Amino acid sequence: MRCSVDSLRRWVTHCFEAAGLAADESQVLADVLVSADQCGVHSHGVVRLGAYARLVRSGVWRTGVRPRPVREGPSFLVLDGEGCVGPVAAVDGMRRCVEMARRAGLAGVWVRRAGHFGRAGYYAELAAAEGMVGVALANAAPSLAPWGGRERVLGNNPLAVALPRRSAPPVVLDMALSVAAQGRVRLAAERGDRLPAGWALDPQGKPTDDPQQALAGTLLPVGGYKGYGLALVVDVLTGVLSGGAFGTQVAPARGSRFAASHAFVAVDVGSLREREAFLDDVEQLIQMVKGTALAPGYTEVLLPGEGEARRRSAQAHVVELPAEVAAQARRAAAELGFPEPLPEL
Repeated sequence: MRCSVDSLRRWVTHCFEAAGLAADESQVLADVLVSADQCGVHSHGVVRLGAYARLVRSGVWRTGVRPRPVREGPSFLVLDGEGCVGPVAAVDGMRRCVEMARRAGLAGVWVRRAGHFGRAGYYAELAAAEGMVGVALANAAPSLAPWGGRERVLGNNPLAVALPRRSAPPVVLDMALSVAAQGRVRLAAERGDRLPAGWALDPQGKPTDDPQQALAGTLLPVGGYKGYGLALVVDVLTGVLSGGAFGTQVAPARGSRFAASHAFVAVDVGSLREREAFLDDVEQLIQMVKGTALAPGYTEVLLPGEGEARRRSAQAHVVELPAEVAAQARRAAAELGFPEPLPEL
């Protein structure tokens, strides 16, 4: 179904207000989710409405709570987000990180016990919009087995890096560390689709193309043992380093003390070198990459995040929601007792 972006954002905002959040918190959540759908990343868009609303209704996320500082230095800050709405804590964390980077050149902010924050690239892009290199990391509830194991121990622990450009959308690497995000497996289950080979194992540790068996079993890391290693390192850089939950401790349904942790880095390019020269070199590297000879069957080389940026530009005013995403959003609204229909063009 097709929706006006502004109307959909208002509808999602009102849903979260019905769940009990303040207007400003609801607006942040709506922007995070709707922007993901604009990018075509439907696994992290309004399909998350129900899961996020349940975190509010259960008291894991509480309105009016903001991350509190627990440790601070000239270029770093550790925040405790216990009880804060995950994306609200993440936006706060990256904005503080950008402000510190203006003063120090390079800054890092950690937000422990803050919870799921949606699409990691959203937060890295906040720094790129200010002309900085932005990095966003998070750990997550276990969905990956360590390489050689069959039990969930690590989350798929997303990481994103956004690189500013002079007059084009930033280059954005945004990836989870499973072959496919768990949200994509859930969407496959909703559609009744089978999974591609190499995505998941069933509870006995055998390869499966059944999304229900995959959800009961474990996802496979991207790049085999290398992805497993990255997932472990991201868990250390987020949960362990901040003093938050990590590994099998991350279980938001058990309460905010067990919620995921975030880490943000911002680099003020002009503090390291002349800014215009940096932007020139980024464009030169891009031309090297995009000007390479093409392999058979390919028509162009895309930059990381270029496909998402094109979809967001094409859906700046009207967004296309898959039928199963719209159905889940309607169910979530019904559970909240929110009577306003999903706005459809």
